[in-house]
Amino acid sequence: MQINQSTLAALFKGYRTLFLEAYQGAKTIWEQIALRTPSTAAEEIYHWLGSVPGMRELVGDIVIQNLTAARYSILNKEFESTVAVKQADIERDTFGIYNPIMESMGLAARQHQDQLVATLLSGGFAAKDYTGKNFFDTDKLHEPDNSKSAKFTNKLTTVLSADSFQAARALIKSRLNAQGRPMGLGIKLQLVVPPALEAIGRQILQADFISQLATNKAGSEIVAATAVTNVNKGTADLIVWPQLAGNDTNWFLLETAFPIRPLILQVEKEPTFASLTNPDSDHVFKRHEFLYQTYGRYNGGYGLPQLAVGSTGGA
Repeated sequence: MQINQSTLAALFKGYRTLFLEAYQGAKTIWEQIALRTPSTAAEEIYHWLGSVPGMRELVGDIVIQNLTAARYSILNKEFESTVAVKQADIERDTFGIYNPIMESMGLAARQHQDQLVATLLSGGFAAKDYTGKNFFDTDKLHEPDNSKSAKFTNKLTTVLSADSFQAARALIKSRLNAQGRPMGLGIKLQLVVPPALEAIGRQILQADFISQLATNKAGSEIVAATAVTNVNKGTADLIVWPQLAGNDTNWFLLETAFPIRPLILQVEKEPTFASLTNPDSDHVFKRHEFLYQTYGRYNGGYGLPQLAVGSTGGA
C-alpha cells in the first residue's frame, strides 16, 4: 500500500471501527452498582454526600437540610494504551495483523472501568469514604461533623451462608437515617460475589429448596436431613464478578434502587481513539512506525456506605 494522507485516513477509520465495536459491545457490571457522574474539572467535590434527607411534618418554619457536611472529593486520573504499527507492515499490505490488537484495546478500555469499580468495592475495608472511616466499618456517623448524629454499621466478618445473607439483608432493610427514621431500603438488592462464591450464592438466591439438618437432643449428632422451602430465593439478584477474583472470601450486599449508589464512577473524558500518523512527525521519521492510542480521564470513589454491607468472609 502506498502511504499517503488518504490511505492513512482509511486505515485509521478501519482501526477506529474495530476499537469502537469492541468497546461498545463489551459487557460490564459496574453500571449495575455504581453511579456515573460527569466531571468538568480535574477534581470534583461531593458536598451532597451525607445523610439522605427525609420528609417531615411542616410545623412552624421549614428546616433546611445541611447538604454541605462532607468534603469528599474524587480526583480524575489519566489512562492510556498505545500501540505502534510498523510503516513496513502498511507498505506490505499486512496491516490487518493489527486488527485483533485494536479490538483488544477497545475491550480493555471498556473493562478497565469495571476493574476500577471492582477494586473500589474490594478495597472498601481499608479505604475511607465521606464519613472519615473505612467504607465498610462499624459505628459510622451519618454526619461526620455532628457528634450527635446517628451511627450505623455496614461491615461483617462472617462467611457467606444463608444465615449471614439474612443478617446482611436485615441490616440494610432496618437502616435508619441520621434523624433515626427508616431509610426504606431493600427495594433492589444485589448480592455481589467473586467466582469462588458463585455456587453458594446460587444456592442462597436461586434454589427452590434447601437442606435442613436435625440433631439429637444433645446436639452432638445429625439424625435427619429434610428439604425445606428456600425463603431467600429471589430476595436479591446475584452478580458473580470475575474482577473480584483474588478476594475469594469477600462478599457484598448492595442497595441499587436509590438515585445515589454505593459507588461512583466519575468520568471527565470517556476513552477515545486517536492516532499519530503524520509521515513528517519526528516519531514517524525516527522510528518508521505510526501510533494508535486510547486515552481517557476518569476515576472512581465511594458514594453512600448506608447502601452497602460488606463482609470479609472471615479472612
